[in-house]
Amino acid sequence: MPLSPSAISASARFYTSLLVTGGVFVVLDAGAFVLRHTMPEGARRRRVARRWLCTMAKVAVRYLHAAGILDCDMAELAAIAQRRNLVLVANHPSRLDCLLLAAALPHMVCVTKASIWERGVLGSTLRTAGYVRHDTLLRIIGPASQALHEDCQLLLFPEGTRSRAGAEPGPVQPGFAAIAQRTRSDVQVVLIETPSPYLSQGWPFLKRPPLPMRYGIKLGPHFAAPKRDEASGRALIEAVDNCFRSSPQGGEGF
Repeated sequence: MPLSPSAISASARFYTSLLVTGGVFVVLDAGAFVLRHTMPEGARRRRVARRWLCTMAKVAVRYLHAAGILDCDMAELAAIAQRRNLVLVANHPSRLDCLLLAAALPHMVCVTKASIWERGVLGSTLRTAGYVRHDTLLRIIGPASQALHEDCQLLLFPEGTRSRAGAEPGPVQPGFAAIAQRTRSDVQVVLIETPSPYLSQGWPFLKRPPLPMRYGIKLGPHFAAPKRDEASGRALIEAVDNCFRSSPQGGEGF
């Protein structure tokens, strides 16, 4: 069956957006390269790199909105954009999650999969911005503590991987609670709701989803820094797990 004009238009806009977004990442990496060769390693360079990353993420997100690819409401994040020393925990329906959050949170540092953190492209930018390589908990604690000491927000996806479209959230891993206990940091839950399957687990990068992709990013409960005992850590993990499981799956109501 031949494609309708509207389907052809949607496909053209979608594949053009992949090229444009790729170009944004090239510019992002180029800026990080300049920073690495003009500023000494240290907290100031990491801070400037995070601002640069936030700026380019905003460019990408605004373009996707203007092109009709993305419809994302993340106005609630403004309430925490300038908060510091905060552990953020979010569910993880898509690879777009970190881009969207980076566009709204200029002080964010993310615990990132080793496969991304170690890439020559994009990974070098994340390293320059002080993002944390996902490793064993013992190896994460030091860089995570440093990021929080530098007045950052530390983002973790405690499910450990992206969820499949329409599936229940995965089990919450305990690492974020241990970091919050060790650093005496408050914990803020971030709930990402979307009916779009794009870049969920198993969705091919080049497969066009229904457009626009609709996202709503909301603030969940805020938890005071947990005490350094097993019961407090376990209670925090259970509370976050309940938040994820009670959040609307697939973004109902969009």
